Amino acid sequence: MLLKCPHLSNFPSLKHSFIKMKPEDYPSPIVVLKQVHGTKVHLVMEAGVKKLEGDGLVTNIKGLHLGIMTADCGPVLFYDPEAQVIGACHAGWRGARAGILQATISEMETLGAKRMRIHATLGPTIQQQYYEVGSEFPDLIGEVYEEYFYPSEKKGHHYFNLPHYIYQQLLREGLASFHDIKCDTFSGNFSSRRRFIAEGIQEIKADNLSLIAIN
Repeated sequence: MLLKCPHLSNFPSLKHSFIKMKPEDYPSPIVVLKQVHGTKVHLVMEAGVKKLEGDGLVTNIKGLHLGIMTADCGPVLFYDPEAQVIGACHAGWRGARAGILQATISEMETLGAKRMRIHATLGPTIQQQYYEVGSEFPDLIGEVYEEYFYPSEKKGHHYFNLPHYIYQQLLREGLASFHDIKCDTFSGNFSSRRRFIAEGIQEIKADNLSLIAIN
């Protein structure tokens, strides 16, 4: 299963994809992270970097592929075509609330990117109708309830709109554009932690690989 963002595909100097694949099976040099739902972003200047812990990657090196692994959380790819700077981050609700999106943009700016020129795309992510959360979530998110939630059939539970939450976070940053490929991990062909749990699968793998590189 491989998907691309129609908007990012318009840039001939950019390579990207959303694919169900393990990083070790990818044929090109790739940098991935031990992801921890935090706000640490790494500036990467060479392939072969290992043991990086964090949730965001940024580079301006041609041919270096940045990879984010997910299984329901939101993978976000960033590109400034003028500065030729790319970024990628893992945005679950914890990371998005803590500021991983903003941290990735800020790290891109250290390489000369400008917010008004950055294009962002959200890859395969669990959609609201499948993302049931507990009673504490509305207070944790701290936003207008109707903007991000609707009540679950289960008492005290809610359905949370993570893609919309990510979009609203990025909208406030004044980027050039934001695109959502609107691919649902739970009901689609990509890996979904929540679907695995519902199906009783014991070994849960986050093997949705989101990639971006400068040609």
